[in-house]
Amino acid sequence: MHSTPAVAPDPHLDRRSRARAILAGSVPNLAQWFNLYVYAIFAPYFRTEFFDAQSPDSLIYVYALFAVTFVVRPVGSWLFGKLADTRGRMAALVAAVALMSAGSLALAVAPTERAIGGWAAVILVVVSIVQGIAAGGEYAAATVLLSESGTRGHRGFFASFQGATIVGGLVLAQGSLLVLLLVGDRASVSEWGWRAAFVVGGLAGLASLWWARGLRHPGSTARAATPTAPSTMAELLHSHWRPLVWVMLLTAGGSAAFYTATVTVPSLFRETAFAAGGAPAELAVTGVVLVAFVVLMLLQPLGGALSDRIGRKPLLVAFGATGVLGAAVLVSTAARVTAPPVVFGILVLSFAVLTCYLSVNGIAKAEVFPAHIRALGVGLGYAVANSLFGGTAPLIYHATAGGVGFLVYLTVLLGVTLVASLAMRGGAATALDAPRS
Repeated sequence: MHSTPAVAPDPHLDRRSRARAILAGSVPNLAQWFNLYVYAIFAPYFRTEFFDAQSPDSLIYVYALFAVTFVVRPVGSWLFGKLADTRGRMAALVAAVALMSAGSLALAVAPTERAIGGWAAVILVVVSIVQGIAAGGEYAAATVLLSESGTRGHRGFFASFQGATIVGGLVLAQGSLLVLLLVGDRASVSEWGWRAAFVVGGLAGLASLWWARGLRHPGSTARAATPTAPSTMAELLHSHWRPLVWVMLLTAGGSAAFYTATVTVPSLFRETAFAAGGAPAELAVTGVVLVAFVVLMLLQPLGGALSDRIGRKPLLVAFGATGVLGAAVLVSTAARVTAPPVVFGILVLSFAVLTCYLSVNGIAKAEVFPAHIRALGVGLGYAVANSLFGGTAPLIYHATAGGVGFLVYLTVLLGVTLVASLAMRGGAATALDAPRS
């Protein structure tokens, strides 16, 4: 992609303002993704509460509804992207997190299939749509907020906290599962544990908004453009379609790999361990997965800081090339390995590769759009590709029984991301260096 010619950088923020910027964007983002991943991680446990417990396809159904949250994400990116570009990044972030939290609290008290029959699945569909819209809008607001908060030479580090808090949500959700398995068993998690997790997620989201309300910083509420030049879909598709397409291509393989590595593969490790050694083996692997997620979270700022020194492109190319060569091996191995030390080693290795994408993809996308249409461009490009290739990855894996078809599918998508990464060009100056109106 072309980058914008060098212009005068934004005014230098002091250290305290930078810390506030990271907190204002990261804490609500953490709560948002915790809510989303409670669904993904607890799906194998609550599936029998919303669908016929005797149905062998209940897991496919529940992951199909997880995929629904991705299908509607472009709607959220459009609605909240316009809000972020006209009313401020923080306003959009607050609205999206509040909507996600409301959905989690609704699921926590939803009646089961045994109580109301098929209407339980209808409730799950409605909440999935609401949370998908919220997730689509929140991504753009958080990405742009953190990308714009840093100064030139440090933006990769700042933006990487979005990836860190996305993984932080995984850590919290996985930790919740581990705690519930320690105090109970699979049956208790399926009966009531998942409800407790949704309650915690919903309340945490609302609490994060209350906590972050006083952490405003220079770019959190100001409009990104003058009132006479609001962002519009027509302008995006007419004048900025090239960066929009590039964002979609970059996201395709990265998103599919992310959900495969953080949802499908850990679930395979847990289920394989349970089949081989029962509840103790499942508990041990769950703990190992949790520690590996902590490692992934801590790697994100390191990846962002490294990108400030060597650029975003080398990391993205390394991710794409390694993914093309090794993704199929990772997925195939996950269905056979049960030893916790081996599980940990495989996860950490794959997470190190994933960091090359996760830590820098947000800032790379933000750098190709001008300020007045940045949130809409980043959000829509991400949401469309994520809905097509990200959230559908667990569904496609289970629908194909993890066969060759899925492995080819994942490898091809990673090849698309590799090509998009190789297409990057330009110097250090980007559209983020342009002063906002």
